[in-house]
Amino acid sequence: LEMGITHGDAFADNVLVDAESGELCGFIDVEDMCVGPLLFDLACCAIGCCFEAEGGDGADDRGPVQSLNWERLGALLDGYVSRRPLPRREEEKFVDFMRLTLLCNCTWRFVNFNVNNRGVPKEARNSYLELQQRIEYLYDAEVENRLNKLLRSLREGTDGR
Repeated sequence: LEMGITHGDAFADNVLVDAESGELCGFIDVEDMCVGPLLFDLACCAIGCCFEAEGGDGADDRGPVQSLNWERLGALLDGYVSRRPLPRREEEKFVDFMRLTLLCNCTWRFVNFNVNNRGVPKEARNSYLELQQRIEYLYDAEVENRLNKLLRSLREGTDGR
């Protein structure tokens, strides 16, 4: 996999955007910046920016049921490949990296809010469960097939949404 400088936490709340133009201005929260697989940041951005609540409350402490917003994910990937084509190997590993970045963030939230800082509100203590739910969602065969179709469409120049 191609290596480069990665942010390591490419969630929407770490991105600065120009209010008028919508252009990317920069990143904040750079303590996780390192040299690593470029695919990590793309997958992290996808899991941090392209999921949404389906509505209603979840059946447990995990909160509302989460699913991918396919239009948003398609737009993210279209924008990415317009600047840097996604090599076939990265296309093949994209879903695995989505799971990996979710697991990294899920673990960070659990340790930070349940081990290191036990005095945080219950909502923060249980925030890792939302990410756990997303990991489980990505193991659904239909979801994985749809993701792979979307990725293939980028290479073939078709609309896979």
